[in-house]
Amino acid sequence: MNGRVLGRISGLLLPEHRAGRKLALSAGIDSLGTGLFFASLTLYFVGVVGIPASRVALAITVAGALALFAPVPLGRLADRVGVGRFYVGLLVFRGLGRACYAFVDGFTGFVVLTVLLTAADWASLPINQAVVTSVVGDRERTRTMASVRAVRNIGLTAGFLLASVVFASGHKAAFMAIFLVNGVAFGLVAFLVHRVLKSTGVVVVRRKDGDPPPEAGSGGERPPVRSPFRDWWFMVFTVSNGVLSLYDTVLIVLLPVWVLEHTDVPSAWVPILLAVNTVLTVLLQVYVSRFAEGTAAAIRLLAVAGALLVLCCGVFAAAQVSAGAIAVAVLLLAVVVLSLAENIHQVAAWELSAALSPPAARARYLGAFSLSLSGQKMAGPSLLVVVLMPAGLVAWPVLAGAFGVSTLAARTAARRSVAERARTADACARTAVERERTAGGAAGPDGPGPGPGPGPGPGPGSGSGGEGTVPESAGSRESAAP
Repeated sequence: MNGRVLGRISGLLLPEHRAGRKLALSAGIDSLGTGLFFASLTLYFVGVVGIPASRVALAITVAGALALFAPVPLGRLADRVGVGRFYVGLLVFRGLGRACYAFVDGFTGFVVLTVLLTAADWASLPINQAVVTSVVGDRERTRTMASVRAVRNIGLTAGFLLASVVFASGHKAAFMAIFLVNGVAFGLVAFLVHRVLKSTGVVVVRRKDGDPPPEAGSGGERPPVRSPFRDWWFMVFTVSNGVLSLYDTVLIVLLPVWVLEHTDVPSAWVPILLAVNTVLTVLLQVYVSRFAEGTAAAIRLLAVAGALLVLCCGVFAAAQVSAGAIAVAVLLLAVVVLSLAENIHQVAAWELSAALSPPAARARYLGAFSLSLSGQKMAGPSLLVVVLMPAGLVAWPVLAGAFGVSTLAARTAARRSVAERARTADACARTAVERERTAGGAAGPDGPGPGPGPGPGPGPGSGSGGEGTVPESAGSRESAAP
């Protein structure tokens, strides 16, 4: 009976692709250690090492600011050396860094280590997405990313709960053990990911300068790769996604403060509301991913997510003017609507960000796209709590308007970007055809050319120069890549 239940749960949470399952499980190990680590970090260095809380907070803030743009150069480096190889190295580096915290006993060492590891942590998320796409292919990438997120939520929650055991003891050795075990866990994750990459044949070594990139056509022609910051529609999509992602700050930062200061809801409901969001994410994330296959479906989901975000702002406003049990019920409904919007938006963002990233620069593009998430985490708390919340009830229609405008901008940018890539791929395919025709004509025998019957020269519609031979376009090559 228990085995049957576990089988159903694994079928609900984990992808069908065997390699995808291993990547999701490795993400669970990663997040379990991360939950333990972040729950213990501040308490250890303030309560045990003796660094003032204000300096610890300053170090974490400085590390976040310095690491903000790290995913872009690190993504570019990953594209050059191979995303698989780079990701494995990044996991090893994060493991060594986490273990080194056990031996840090001063502020300087804490700052240096925190800056380096924050940059590595922020870069690992988009590079992990690039690895998932390389391993499972375009059709399974969004479902696998949904599984990874669901498993991460479970791992983080378990890590937070396990950390409470350490808090109860309060011994320095217990905290040091967390850091060292965290390092070992990352080493295990790196080993598992390396095995997956090796078994699926994903390139984990440096690509030689003369090798054609994965999106090159049969004639060697390939779309030009720009910097993501010069890709106008991609950046419009990225910025719009950052605004839509403010639901994360609404839930984690704004909700607790707003409940205390602007509603009649008891503060004891805050952790329950957060738990509702976590449970819904675990249950729904993988399920909604089935509706995001292809760019057209993902663009439609953006509209659904945007509409739900606008709706949840109205429900939050209704909770603010309600009282007693009605306020609690309305607030619970608002969190449910917000959670639905969050899960739908996530799968649409994964599908579109991967589809709009050129294969030869996928990690770099996904690194630039991740700035929308890290940017809203940096600016979102001040924007929502300091600027909007003091406005009172008016804050909710203003936020709803921002969600609506950003949804329209994101959908427009995604459509334009998809169309632009299709035109570029077609142009490269036509150029490859012309080159093959030219090469076929130059290689033909000397003489007056082919006659009306069979002869040594290529006839119409046959041979390398005939109209019936069209090399595979960059778009089709990308969709067929593993």
